[in-house]
Amino acid sequence: MRMIRIFALVSALLFALPAQAGATDSVVLAAGAGYKKMVNALYETYQKKTGAQIDLIYGNMGRVTTLAKESGKVDIVLGDAQFLLKKAALPVTVKTELGRGRLVLAFAKGSKFSKVADLDNPEAGRIAMPDTSKAIYGRAARQFLEQTGRLPAIQSRLVEVATVPQVFSYLATGEVDMGFLNLTHVLNVADKLGGYEVLDDKDYAPISIIAGILTTSPNKAGAEAFLAFLKTDEAQAIVRANGL
Repeated sequence: MRMIRIFALVSALLFALPAQAGATDSVVLAAGAGYKKMVNALYETYQKKTGAQIDLIYGNMGRVTTLAKESGKVDIVLGDAQFLLKKAALPVTVKTELGRGRLVLAFAKGSKFSKVADLDNPEAGRIAMPDTSKAIYGRAARQFLEQTGRLPAIQSRLVEVATVPQVFSYLATGEVDMGFLNLTHVLNVADKLGGYEVLDDKDYAPISIIAGILTTSPNKAGAEAFLAFLKTDEAQAIVRANGL
């Protein structure tokens, strides 16, 4: 049954690939949906400079890695190194680090709480965080709370949800006073928040965001050219502007 589900998932993702993917010399890049704005900006700049075509695919990291493993059409994967290289064990031959993910504590609009110290305020209500067993920023949030000595004291006020976007949804609807997000996501929705603070990265394990070329890449030359572009000052300025 598991193999049937995987086959169905991969078939659906392959159907979603652009028609030209794998049929021309276009590079295919699959990335976590949370990095869509950044990757789009990188591609637009790269395309203007080189004229090269890249087919971009976005989704949750589970689907992205399944597609990368099973399709044989993906050249580059982009996302959290821990997930890509260890959990998903993707066969990556060349990689480059774009930057480090940054953990943020964000506050709901209208909330009277606006600073990290408010985590300790007994009047503060619920605090949302991504799944600590599956989501990299959920694990980082728990590490931060442990490192700063706030657990187990605030455990009863923590609300664990599946993903970073769900944390934002809880903040946007006022269901929680504050929540843990990543800076890249926060920069896309800052106008819908009451504010945020970037947390000290010494209080959680480094989160390395990489782009890597798969050993199964059908267009290694094109993929290597794009990775070379990612190391340029122009590309790095885009990455920094998107919170890495």
